[in-house]
Amino acid sequence: MTSADPPNSTAQKEKHWSLARRFLWISVSVIVAQSVISLAITIQLRKIFKHNLFNVRSSADVIAPISQINDKLDQLPAEQAMNCCSQADYQELIEPLRLYDGKIGLIYGKPGLAATRSGLISFEPNELQSFAEQAIAAEDGFTILDLKLNKAIALKAVKLPGGQATGHFVLLRPLLSQPLMHTQSVIKFLSELFLIGITTVVLIVVARKLFNPIRNISSNLAQIELNKLETAKVSTQNAPIEILPILDEFNQMVNRLQESATNQKQFASTISHEFRTPITVVSGFIQSVLNRDDNLSNRTITSLSIANQEALRLNRMLSDLLDLSRADNNQLTMLNETFSVSSAIQQTLKMARSAHSNPISDNLDPNQNIQAVGDHDRLIQCLENLIGNAVKYSDPDSPIDVVLNAQQDWVDVLIQDHGQGIAADQQELIFNRFTRAQGVTLRRGQTSSGLGLSIVKMFVEAMGGSVSVDSSVGEGSSFGIRLQSAPSKPSS
Repeated sequence: MTSADPPNSTAQKEKHWSLARRFLWISVSVIVAQSVISLAITIQLRKIFKHNLFNVRSSADVIAPISQINDKLDQLPAEQAMNCCSQADYQELIEPLRLYDGKIGLIYGKPGLAATRSGLISFEPNELQSFAEQAIAAEDGFTILDLKLNKAIALKAVKLPGGQATGHFVLLRPLLSQPLMHTQSVIKFLSELFLIGITTVVLIVVARKLFNPIRNISSNLAQIELNKLETAKVSTQNAPIEILPILDEFNQMVNRLQESATNQKQFASTISHEFRTPITVVSGFIQSVLNRDDNLSNRTITSLSIANQEALRLNRMLSDLLDLSRADNNQLTMLNETFSVSSAIQQTLKMARSAHSNPISDNLDPNQNIQAVGDHDRLIQCLENLIGNAVKYSDPDSPIDVVLNAQQDWVDVLIQDHGQGIAADQQELIFNRFTRAQGVTLRRGQTSSGLGLSIVKMFVEAMGGSVSVDSSVGEGSSFGIRLQSAPSKPSS
């Protein structure tokens, strides 16, 4: 039963920022700011240009009608000129004007308003009065008004000579190009948005390509294992010169790790192999003394039995270490053949019942021979480890159940105990090497190296199967081994 220490729940998760994301946001922000400033400057310049251009044109257009009106005013008798002007006078002054290209003339003052015939046809008198008042109130007597139905007019007001009663002459000039300018503004705005979108997509693609080497380093770091260090190096071909020192240092680190791991594997393999022989000899002599000498005292027999058990336990631990070392060096031999699961369980039960005091039950059918694909001896080793774990974490009289379930495609072997159980947050971690589950205690006299479940997982997965656990604290645990069923033989 193994597990890693749980993380500190009170520790706050450290936040990190993304270089690629920050680069992207800064770039997009600069582009958006540039587009907004460009639009603002363009709009302002267009307003200034439009105002100056149409003001000049309107000033030129108003010269001829103003001259005609002034000539009329100059021809008035002195008495009439002193009393000028009434609305009738306005109408008399505006009537002779001939304006073309949709232009409209107005005379507006204290007596009222008079307009050319085209003006009265195109607009209501109150609209014309509003136009005149806005033109007179505008700076330089010029303004541009946007009307409904996508129309616009330029208004130019000029004070007629005389007192307030002579009023102002106002020229209305339709702006046919104003809708086009609005359309151009909309097109420019939409084009800026389109360019921002296209640029953002390009930046994302560029950022992905730019940071690909860094992502490769992260991916390789995540995949580093003792038996896969040769694939952890990052290629420096076509890599940006800015990160070449990082890549070179990373590859050198992988080389150092590979050398260290190789030395470690060789050391573990050598120690495990060399220690097994003398320990086996020691255990053999102890058993020989126990079996052949009848003159031993009870105390001596007890001491020799304990020494023999410890020698056997140490031998099993070295065997586990040797298996792990072989697996890390890709030297672990596993059979992939059809074998009898029923036979493997029977052999395991025979050894377990003689080695442990706990009652061990099973559901084996003597007349049924369940077969699977894998390694007969390795399955026995896995079952011994699981039963041994169940004994370690259960009371001496707590029952242990071995259940065999055969399905069409799979064969399941369950080892169930009624011991301490395993917490839910520990169940995904208990198959790690050299660790034990939190919150459980070993039975007195039992020890654990933290290798048993990692060995089980390694063997079962090497046979193409899977291992699982279902446990509740205080109720017990159920470990399951699932192997592929042996293909049925065709009937003759």
